[in-house]
Amino acid sequence: MPHVHDENPFCSRRIRPGAIPFFFPEGVDADVLVERLRESQWSGQIIGPHGTGKSTLLAALLPALVKAGRKLVHLELPDGTRQLPLSAKELDGLDADAQLAIDGYEQLTYWARRRLKNRSKTQGFGLLIIAHAPDDLPELYRTEGSLAVAQQIVAELLRETPVKISETLVEERFRKHNGNLREMLFSLYDIYEWEYRQILSDKK
Repeated sequence: MPHVHDENPFCSRRIRPGAIPFFFPEGVDADVLVERLRESQWSGQIIGPHGTGKSTLLAALLPALVKAGRKLVHLELPDGTRQLPLSAKELDGLDADAQLAIDGYEQLTYWARRRLKNRSKTQGFGLLIIAHAPDDLPELYRTEGSLAVAQQIVAELLRETPVKISETLVEERFRKHNGNLREMLFSLYDIYEWEYRQILSDKK
C-alpha cells in the first residue's frame, strides 16, 4: 500500500531513539542521572525490557555527559557483535576523562565484557552500558513500559497532524505488545495511514 503522507509520525525515522524525548519521572532529569553516574565513578548500567526506552534515555544523556566534561565514545553495537569494535590503540587512549557508552553491551561475549570492565578499572575511564539483564555495574536507571508515557508519546507525535488516535486504542495496543513502546508505536503506523485516508476522502 503506497504511503499517503510522507510525515507519518510512526515511521522508523520519527520514532528512533533521540527523535522523540525521554519522559523522565518527576524529580529526575538528564543532569540528575549524570550526577548519579559521577558519584559511581562514571560507571553504571541502564537496564530494562525490550522497547522500554533504554536507547532513548541514553540519547537524552549524551549531551549532558558532554556538558559535564566527559570525552564521549558512543557505540551502538549491531546484532551479532561479539567483540568490542575498538582497536587496541583506541582502547589504550581511553583515560579518566573518557566516557564509553555502549548500547547493546550484552551481545559481547563474557570474556569481552570482563576484559572491558577490567580495563575501565585500571585505566580509569567511565563505562555506561545498556542491557536487558543486569550486570555487576551500579544501576543508573531501570526502564519499564508505562501506559502514561505511551499516551504522552502518541499525543506528542500527533500534535501537529490532523489525525486523532483514541487513548483507548493506545491502551489496547500497549497491552497487546506487553508494554513494548517501540512495537506499540510501530503498530500505530497503519492506523495513522487509514485515519489519514479517511480525512482525505471526507474532504473530496
